[in-house]
Amino acid sequence: MSDFPKPLARADATAQLEALAGGAISAKALLAEHLEAIARRDAALGCFWHLDPEGAMRQAEEADQRRLAGEARPLEGLFLAVKDNIDVRGMPTTAGMATRRGRIAADDAEVVRRLRAAGAIILGKLSMHEAALGADNDNPHFGRCHNPHRLGYTPGGSSGGSGAAVAAGLVPIALGTDSMGSVRIPGAYCGVFALKPSLGLVSTRGVVPVSARLDTVGWLARSARDLRLFLPILAGFDPSCPSSREIPLAAVAPPERLLALHPQGDCEPKVREAFARALAACRSIAARIAEEALPDGEKLARWRRAGLLLCEAEMLNVHEQDWRERPDLFSDRLRSMLRFAEARSAAELARALLRIDEARCFLFERLAEAEALIMPTTPQRAFAFGAPVPADQADYTCLASLAGCPALQVPIAMEAGELPAGVQLIGRPGSEAHLIALAEALASAFEPSIHAIEPVP
Repeated sequence: MSDFPKPLARADATAQLEALAGGAISAKALLAEHLEAIARRDAALGCFWHLDPEGAMRQAEEADQRRLAGEARPLEGLFLAVKDNIDVRGMPTTAGMATRRGRIAADDAEVVRRLRAAGAIILGKLSMHEAALGADNDNPHFGRCHNPHRLGYTPGGSSGGSGAAVAAGLVPIALGTDSMGSVRIPGAYCGVFALKPSLGLVSTRGVVPVSARLDTVGWLARSARDLRLFLPILAGFDPSCPSSREIPLAAVAPPERLLALHPQGDCEPKVREAFARALAACRSIAARIAEEALPDGEKLARWRRAGLLLCEAEMLNVHEQDWRERPDLFSDRLRSMLRFAEARSAAELARALLRIDEARCFLFERLAEAEALIMPTTPQRAFAFGAPVPADQADYTCLASLAGCPALQVPIAMEAGELPAGVQLIGRPGSEAHLIALAEALASAFEPSIHAIEPVP
């Protein structure tokens, strides 16, 4: 056991699986570490909305028996948690909405079914922004989730509970969803890795929708190598999911050409500094790096608002009955967004789709000349609850979502006591393995390693 960090619950998922496989720890003992960490830290953080220790213990005992019998599956005994808009059989699926209190999932979402079949154990459901339509995780119905690096600050959203739980060492890896940046924004604010896969690569069946054209299920982890664990398990065509697509995964190849997209306008100096450090590290990785400026803030805002309008309009259908019968249970903010969508004409919605296509073309034109793009993940770092919420939180993350491309958030370690920042790698559809390898190389170029980011106790 001396070869592994103590407590092992703070290690990444790869190290935990190695310890389980080598007999250094049992799944039951690992569960005890996770539950101790949750009991000690989560009252202040608010990551978990539902915890299933009894069910997890039963599954941990089964995992230990499988290992003894030589029948261990790839993720045998690994504990994870799931954003509360993803169905887990027998657990609530609130999507952070008062209208959905008490709704218990009858079946697992397809992603959960696949993870269970690989031996993973679902520990519980995690905090999120109301309806997954926002990025500060200040939920008016279920309470705030705090950033583990600084209490009183947002963890980002909408998968804020997922980012905070991983950063705090409560679980090594967590599922989230991403329609406009909702795994990458909390990844950047909380200092963890996060992957949004190609649109259609991972099934969204059993997920409360935001937008069929934009929704993806992603995952957040403590290391880049952990992102690879889930990829072969979750990727694959699901004939019962309307948005699922047959997308071949490209083989990993050494990066030859990177394109750096520099921010214009309002971008926090510390974020610019982190991006410059990441770009300097990239020069030792790629054979050629080209550079250009991102579009100006107004163009980015037009693209972001087009994607947001699509989400708002589709959610009128998703929550139609509740919206018609119980509008008072929607927060003032969400009610205002849905009413805005109701008032839009067909021509305005068509114009939004044209702008989305414009953003898609912008990204693919650049990916025709480079294997990957690198840019900041967000224009700012985490901010205090009660401060004005920046309108441009998703200006950089929306690009990959609108284009359907995979995108990977890489945390950049800052000075002691500083909030983390992040950079984003974007590739062509199916290039997830390539992006993960690039993220690993980028992480290893830093001293100390970005894997070593730890939240403030």
